[in-house]
Amino acid sequence: MAVTGSGPFSADDNREFSVTPLTDNCRRVYEQGRHIVVGISHGNSYFSVGLLTRLLGWSQERFDEVDVIIPDDAFRENLAVLGYPPERAARKSRQESNAIRNRVTRAAAALPASTGIRVHLLSDLLDNPVYRAHRLRAEEALRTDCGLLDACLGMSRRALRTNLGGKEPTEEQVRAGARYPLAELPFFLGSADIFGVASSLCFYHTPIPLADYLFRNRASLAPSIRQGYATIRLSHQPSVPQEHPCTPAS
Repeated sequence: MAVTGSGPFSADDNREFSVTPLTDNCRRVYEQGRHIVVGISHGNSYFSVGLLTRLLGWSQERFDEVDVIIPDDAFRENLAVLGYPPERAARKSRQESNAIRNRVTRAAAALPASTGIRVHLLSDLLDNPVYRAHRLRAEEALRTDCGLLDACLGMSRRALRTNLGGKEPTEEQVRAGARYPLAELPFFLGSADIFGVASSLCFYHTPIPLADYLFRNRASLAPSIRQGYATIRLSHQPSVPQEHPCTPAS
C-alpha cells in the first residue's frame, strides 16, 4: 500500500516511532534516508537522555547521516526579548546549550557506535554561506509574504505568552521574538544544501504551523525539492496540540 503524505506510518519494524510527512515529496525524502536534522529546543523536558538515545539510535539506523542542531544563538536572542540583560542572556544560553550538548553526548555514547552523528551549535553555522543565503531569502520573503509573516509572528506570540505567565506580549516583543523561527527557516528551506547532502529531512515531535505553511501551501518561500519535513514521535505518544519548538526556559 502506498504511503500518503498526510497519514502516519510505522518508521521501523519495532513501531518505535511514527512518521507523518507533510507532503508526498516529504515522504520521498524520508524514504531516501540520506540525511536527517535533529533540532533540540531549549527548556523542553521531552528531550531526555533516554529519548535522545532512542531517537539518535533510530535516526542512525534509518539515515546515512545525522546532524544535531542546538539553537543557542536564537535562544539568547529570545531571552533578550523576555527582558534578560545581555550578559545574563548570554550566560544562560551558554549554560543551557552546554547542558543540551552534554545530554546528546551521553545519548550518543550509549549507542553501539556514534559514527555519522554530528552536533552543532547554531552559532557555529551563522557564517556558513549557504545558511546565510537561505536566511537572506527568508528575511526578504517576510517583507512581502503576509502568510509567512503571520506564521512566524503567531509562533513568537504563543511562545512569549507562555514565558510571560499568560500575559500578552507587546507587539514589539512579538516581532523581536520572530527572529527565533527566522533562524530555523534556513533548515526548513534547504538543510540538504547547508550540509551538502543529496536530500534531507527536518522534523519535530508536534505539528509546527510554520512548516505546514511552507510545505503544504506552496508559499513564495518554497523549500527545495530535496528538502522534506515530518512529524516524528514515539508511537505510543498521544497527539498533542501545535506548539512552538523553540520556547525558552523560564
